Amino acid sequence: MAEFQAEPFHVAISAIRERLQSGALPPGARATAVDLADELGLSTTPVREALSRLAGEGLLEDRRGQGYFVQRLGALDIADLYRRSLAHLLIALEPRRSGRLPSQPSTETAGQASEAPFDAVANVEDGFRRWVGATGSRLLVGAFRVVQIQLGPVRRVEARIFSDLDVEARVVLDSGVSRGERLAALRQFHSVRIREADRLALLLEAAGGRPGK
Repeated sequence: MAEFQAEPFHVAISAIRERLQSGALPPGARATAVDLADELGLSTTPVREALSRLAGEGLLEDRRGQGYFVQRLGALDIADLYRRSLAHLLIALEPRRSGRLPSQPSTETAGQASEAPFDAVANVEDGFRRWVGATGSRLLVGAFRVVQIQLGPVRRVEARIFSDLDVEARVVLDSGVSRGERLAALRQFHSVRIREADRLALLLEAAGGRPGK
């Protein structure tokens, strides 16, 4: 039986979303169909279609005659994105719609299976995605995905400000806490980042949008 291969469009849009969230395509960068097609081993047609879709989602800016660019994030943008993230999560965790949260890998062993260190940012992102996905709401899932992707590069400079990301991640993801404790942890998680939005914006700008610089 022939091995299943995803459609080129889906390969392209998934790969570009990952690059946006990881900061490989940082805020302010130009996303060119030719370069991305070369990287992904695809023709330019599905890549152009993916770029157009992502512009429609608000993840890219379509500058007519110039191409597609990743939107820059100022302090107000960052603060608003964290506010939207919190709002989406509070909706997802409403008792009437969330029911029992999906099980998650233990924060003590999440990195052991792959013999990799615990990644606070990636584990929290995965946990949030699971909670929102458990609602079964396509509208909520789609809206939250856009916010999470936009916050991706910001989250990857957080360690330069917050020294307790691992401890914080374990508190937020602790499956043994009550609903009230979980909501309090989520509000704390987002409020400290909203307060530091100015510093996060400066770090992102100084790094040229790339979290590794």
